[in-house]
Amino acid sequence: MILMPTAPARPCAAPGCPALVARGRRCPAHARAEERRRGSAARRGYGTAWQQTSAAYLAAHPICIDCGAPATVPDHDPVARRDLVAMGVPDPDAWHRLKPRCGPCHNSRTVRVDGGFGRARTDQRDPHAAAPLRRAAAVRAR
Repeated sequence: MILMPTAPARPCAAPGCPALVARGRRCPAHARAEERRRGSAARRGYGTAWQQTSAAYLAAHPICIDCGAPATVPDHDPVARRDLVAMGVPDPDAWHRLKPRCGPCHNSRTVRVDGGFGRARTDQRDPHAAAPLRRAAAVRAR
């Protein structure tokens, strides 16, 4: 049996941490701290209500709109959920704000558009799609 070489350990991504990490980006201590800072899925707005909405939406829309594979993620598109919440939209998880995607297509879009992996956010969305939401937020702010 031939064993493949493993990748060399890298320094922890936390500034000033001397620990070497074989898998992931952070040492165990900094990984736990990052998870605490980020908050649970429920705390980020993806609790029981979202799980029920997600399951019902995927049952009604089982095919990825990008590649035709089975959909596994109801993606907030063209406006990200965090933007909808920031604008004060009362129901950010309404079906008309979702699109069915498979995991790879969702992740690809997240990196490309929403600034995943530390990349800057780009506005590759339809600029007119969010205009009514921006106007509604401006009206509420007055």
